[in-house]
Amino acid sequence: MDQLLSDLSQALGGRIYLPDDDKYNESRNSYFSAQERGIKPACVLLPQTSGEVATAVSLLAEANKRAGIGSFKFAVRSGGHACFAGSANTAGGITIDLRGLSSVNVAEDSTTVTAGSGVSWGELYRTLEPLGLAVAGGRHSQVGVGGLTLGGGMSHFSGQVGLVCDTVLEYEVVLPSGDVIRITEADIEHADLFRALRGGSNNFGIVTRFIFRAFRQGRLWAGMLLHPLETRTEQLQAFYDFCATPSYDPHASLMQTFGLSAERGTGCVNSIVYTKAETEPAVYKPFTAMQPVYMNTLRELSLLELTREQDALNENGLCQVMISTTYYLDLPLLTRTVDLYQASCDSVRNYAGIVWSLTFHPIVPSTISKSTFLQSAIPTLSSPPKPIIIAQITGTWKDGKDTAAVEVTAVQLISDIDAAAKEEGLQTGYVYLNYAHSGQKVFGEGERLQQLRDVSKRYDPDGIFQHCVPGGFKLF
Repeated sequence: MDQLLSDLSQALGGRIYLPDDDKYNESRNSYFSAQERGIKPACVLLPQTSGEVATAVSLLAEANKRAGIGSFKFAVRSGGHACFAGSANTAGGITIDLRGLSSVNVAEDSTTVTAGSGVSWGELYRTLEPLGLAVAGGRHSQVGVGGLTLGGGMSHFSGQVGLVCDTVLEYEVVLPSGDVIRITEADIEHADLFRALRGGSNNFGIVTRFIFRAFRQGRLWAGMLLHPLETRTEQLQAFYDFCATPSYDPHASLMQTFGLSAERGTGCVNSIVYTKAETEPAVYKPFTAMQPVYMNTLRELSLLELTREQDALNENGLCQVMISTTYYLDLPLLTRTVDLYQASCDSVRNYAGIVWSLTFHPIVPSTISKSTFLQSAIPTLSSPPKPIIIAQITGTWKDGKDTAAVEVTAVQLISDIDAAAKEEGLQTGYVYLNYAHSGQKVFGEGERLQQLRDVSKRYDPDGIFQHCVPGGFKLF
């Protein structure tokens, strides 16, 4: 490791930071979860250009080939929002922090936006908002562009344009060889890699830049409704009807959360976003008319304001768990999922500072029809497509000694939900990577996994990103 650090320092000068450097500690302390903050790499590399990333990858690959593949581990991070330990950090290895790749450039005709992989969605929206533009992107301003996009990426605009990855027109990628290439969907030579990067995570190289399709966007009508948990029957019926309607409004976005908080008790929150500045659209009437309501923040606001508001609901630096599954829309299964979630609350309610929630995210037919990625990633997809639900379990708590127990509860809960979906014949076989937990088979076990493995073998024959980058979700 000493020789590798010396080589990196000689080649990259002031971009390498050791444990006694302030920037090393700033990088560690900027992760979303306590689990990731607790990991201590040998050094943090903060590149400012794709060329510097390429130099680092070349040196890391060469060192591993000399010493044996897997001898020197490295991690790649964008926003650092994935929460399980080791997802974007590595103990005793090299962490490549891409946040220096933060440029945002708008094309002269305003139809595309070029963004560095390390920029946050909030920074990107802040640039676009004065121009009356937007891209399909993250729902929290702190989340990094790179991680969300390479995982697929749900957005408030999914009903209109598909997932975030479906709106990428070009990737700039540092390959395991150290070569830097730019690829588009029309690039016949690299068409396989372009497809693989849609939802393929960090398995093929380091993406340093994206070009996104942009569109005109004004203010939104959005906010939250908080109701008592006793309204759950009405809530689930309203949610089911919202998702099941054949005349789904693609401007309408909704997340429904059932939550337990050690400080605030229980409740049901509907996070509503209408991507036009239209007050109280009819599609949300079943939710806005429901009583009693404890909180109503619905109003006209900008996309940047909305994503910052979402950030304020999530305290950084706590212990975190996130895990999810998907199934086809079914009201009895939604009800059973909530029953299972409520039963699990007894296992976690006494942990200090616990916030324990179940969130339903709809993947509606209009999203699927516009998503080349989802059409390839969902093995059981029907034609015409049926609504799919992401059931996401999220937990935050204060004391690291409780981490193992909380994670066991979360994994068991998702296993129970999967069993219920299987019993009803409603499993999709798809796991949404951005809400997945370590150990989940996000690439499945069938044709798609084999296709991704073939791409990996072509561009990374030595397995650098399979065996030297332990974070994320691997193909082998």
